[in-house]
Amino acid sequence: MTYNKTYIQELIIDKIAGAISEEDDYILQQAIDTDPKVAKLWNEMQDALTSDKAKFFFDNIDENTAWDKIEPQIEQVKAIQSKQKGFIKWMSVAALLCVTLSAVYYWQAKPVTNSVAVKQRKKPAIELRMANGQQIDLSDTAKNVINTPFANLKKGANGLSYTLGDDKAQNWNTLIVPAELDYQIALSDGTQVWLNSASSLRFPFSFTGANREVYLTGEAFFKVAKNAAHPFIVHTGQTNVQVLGTEFNVNSYNSNVTTTSLVEGSVSTSGRHNEKLLLKPGYQAVYTPVTGFLRQPFDAGTELAWMHGQYYFHNQKLRDISEVLQRWFNLKVVFDDAGRAENTFSGAIEKNKPVQVFIQNLKSSAGVDAIIKDNVLHVK
Repeated sequence: MTYNKTYIQELIIDKIAGAISEEDDYILQQAIDTDPKVAKLWNEMQDALTSDKAKFFFDNIDENTAWDKIEPQIEQVKAIQSKQKGFIKWMSVAALLCVTLSAVYYWQAKPVTNSVAVKQRKKPAIELRMANGQQIDLSDTAKNVINTPFANLKKGANGLSYTLGDDKAQNWNTLIVPAELDYQIALSDGTQVWLNSASSLRFPFSFTGANREVYLTGEAFFKVAKNAAHPFIVHTGQTNVQVLGTEFNVNSYNSNVTTTSLVEGSVSTSGRHNEKLLLKPGYQAVYTPVTGFLRQPFDAGTELAWMHGQYYFHNQKLRDISEVLQRWFNLKVVFDDAGRAENTFSGAIEKNKPVQVFIQNLKSSAGVDAIIKDNVLHVK
């Protein structure tokens, strides 16, 4: 039997992390016993993690300091995480994977020549474009409080919040989150919105009509404040999602596909041709203009991992994975070998790790030749 190397690597990492199931453990042991290549891979990964360098690396991790850094982030999203079955296992395995890959990349890194160095670029900025034409740089840390005719803005660790100003008319604003970054905003009704990279939200400071309406491009998670008298509606290029008070994710990156995933409550979503679908928690609606709506279950731990800087993919085409690299690292991807774009892979990307870690893993696990030149990733 021929085994997929990436899949076997995932099982090995599961086993090392102590998170492997009995069934997967049996599959891995059978592969080790019957396939010399798998046995060699098992031995190599064991040696890497039990070497003197690895032992020194892991022994010197300050767990308390690390916990102090991530605990506030966990507190902010613990209500969401508690609903994500399998999330802890995903995170523990992904953490070990990222630490291992980071260590391997560190040990095996070669001197970077000028031909492959990434040029230093100006950090992108989160921008708020207001109804009067004013543009505010929300990434500027010099001022945390900004007063405008429409609202008094306050920037904090949890993103943007505001109180209404003298002009309470429904003036429309656009929050723009560029590639590499993500952001959070609390709307005037108490609704919280988390925006993924390369996304935008058009919204009014004050909801004055019968409905609370916003317009989304890209991807966002909504935790909508309950108000039965005023439905909350999210408009995308393809669908409209209507709720009273609930938690859900909308992904509209692909202009031909919109996916709405419901975590809590209920939503009604409609398409271009007035097709409608009612969702219950744990299900998502995938919409295309050609096929209409498809309802299917989803794993919240995977679907919402982007909120924690993780992106998981399983048997996904490299062409699709490259779009995440562009959004998260502002890195253009060119396939010098066009056939590589159709190759499928399984694994994870961590936003807070250097993109070179992912590229190194791609090279070693899949035999893909890739190089960064002038901020363009060439896949050969």
